[in-house]
Amino acid sequence: MLHWDASRALAYKTDQVVENIHFVLNGAGAATPRQVGWKAMAKTGSDIAAAGCWPVAATVAAHLRPDLDDEWAMELYDGLVACCRRFNFALAGGDLATGGAAVHVAISMLGEGPKDRQEGGPWLRSGAKPGDALLVTGSLGGSRGGKHLDFTPRLEEARELRQKAGANVHAAIDISDGLARDVGHLCTESACGVEIDRTALPLSDSLKDVPPDEALQRVLGDGEDFELLLAVEPACAEQLLASWHHATPLTRIGTILPEADRRYIRGTEGKVEPLPDIGYEHETAE
Repeated sequence: MLHWDASRALAYKTDQVVENIHFVLNGAGAATPRQVGWKAMAKTGSDIAAAGCWPVAATVAAHLRPDLDDEWAMELYDGLVACCRRFNFALAGGDLATGGAAVHVAISMLGEGPKDRQEGGPWLRSGAKPGDALLVTGSLGGSRGGKHLDFTPRLEEARELRQKAGANVHAAIDISDGLARDVGHLCTESACGVEIDRTALPLSDSLKDVPPDEALQRVLGDGEDFELLLAVEPACAEQLLASWHHATPLTRIGTILPEADRRYIRGTEGKVEPLPDIGYEHETAE
């Protein structure tokens, strides 16, 4: 039985990781079972963070290949529990099955957050306003360098942003499909446009030896950075940036525009080009 404080909003998210879509178990970049467990739980927690909420409890449904032994399953469990312990929420139960050709791990997570509008309520993808500053946590384009297996969901950063900005965070999303695709989701839901400043994008260290145009394509389209992307009232955004001392960087990368059909990226010499509609495609690898 769930007893819930009526003064708090309830957030619920279901997500999954699937072998050969979100991770591989053989060859280059193969994930350990612990990494699979961590990613499954952290990926779901990232969506809770994007709502400006905090996880309370999670359940897991895992489907394993029959060739994977008990030791593999226990290491998977260790990864799941490690994420729960890191953020002090419960693994409340679940189910395990075997059979088939691929591993699937599905998470259902409950979170809580403020319901009071003065505190902003849960963050949604809708609500961005013309003139809002577009802010991002951390760095972008690192998924091919292994970040997608070892990232930390930005729950603590979301908590601090809520404490400092309150209702001045007008919209938010986590970057799972790539910056271009996910800012597009935010713009569509908010009926607005955006201009991104290419020179402001915080690049992952794994891109330091990558040619600039290729690095930009990875930032815009690779996905699975799991950083927070937020539309924030401009004066509040300036205060946030000036007072931000968290270990995770916070960067302004653009501005929300009033016209829904204007989605641009401004280059190094001030040239403005359409923002490409590219992003990570969740399809089974051949």
